[in-house]
Amino acid sequence: MIYQFQNKRLSSLQVILRNPTNEVLVCEDIEDSIRSKYTVLVLSDHAIVRRFLKIYNEADYLPEERNVWYFSAEGKYLIVYPYVRPRPLSSFYMGKALSLSESEEICKNLIICCMTSGLPWPVLYEVLRQGQVHLATDRSISLSYGIDLSELDEERTESDCVVECAKLLLFVLGEQTNKNADSYVLLQKKIRRESYSRFIELYRDLDIAGVSKDKKGLFVSLHAWFIRNRDRLFRVLLVVSMILLIFTLVTLLTNALFGDVPWLRLFTRSFERIGLETLTK
Repeated sequence: MIYQFQNKRLSSLQVILRNPTNEVLVCEDIEDSIRSKYTVLVLSDHAIVRRFLKIYNEADYLPEERNVWYFSAEGKYLIVYPYVRPRPLSSFYMGKALSLSESEEICKNLIICCMTSGLPWPVLYEVLRQGQVHLATDRSISLSYGIDLSELDEERTESDCVVECAKLLLFVLGEQTNKNADSYVLLQKKIRRESYSRFIELYRDLDIAGVSKDKKGLFVSLHAWFIRNRDRLFRVLLVVSMILLIFTLVTLLTNALFGDVPWLRLFTRSFERIGLETLTK
């Protein structure tokens, strides 16, 4: 399937989601020399289309300013968002490999990402609720848009988004071995009391209660290094084990065929003769 709009020709590469309300496709622009990718939401439910248009029409900016486009094609409504390489926070976050301050840095990055995303609150709410949050290797955060729009509610506000964001922050901080951290305890209490209504309040509390970026202790650093590199260490140990196994088999085979292992003479007879003198006479 190819969709044409403006100067783009979007060819479908992959179906991420398909239900009676909408589809989510990964498409590439075949008119683009670098084949730029996009996440395309294909809406077939007219009630959802009206709801979506109302949400963006009430926004205080043009969608194109945020790299969002929408158009009609073949009786369906298409929404085009930038493509984000999948690296879900829920799968790639390794709390035990990071210090508390590094985990709190991820939390702050998530809050800032939400504040600067430019998404209308109802759309941002669905993005957060459906876990479309991705963690890069440099601990930065990005949002993707492959969402199910069947429960899109135009009445969602910033307060609703903050609550969903705070739940993700508790997941990040809860992965730490010490859940008595000031930032975790404070967020947990205020979420329970439904005290948050704005992202800036969430950021301020995290900034105040967060630990300073002191040097990590030796044990913590070693443990974190091991967690990050355990797959590589396993591969190295596997290679070393295979080499030792081959060496052992060759030694046994040599001994069985010749009754001797030549390289062992280096250790058993290495000092019997020095120059022209024989020491064993």
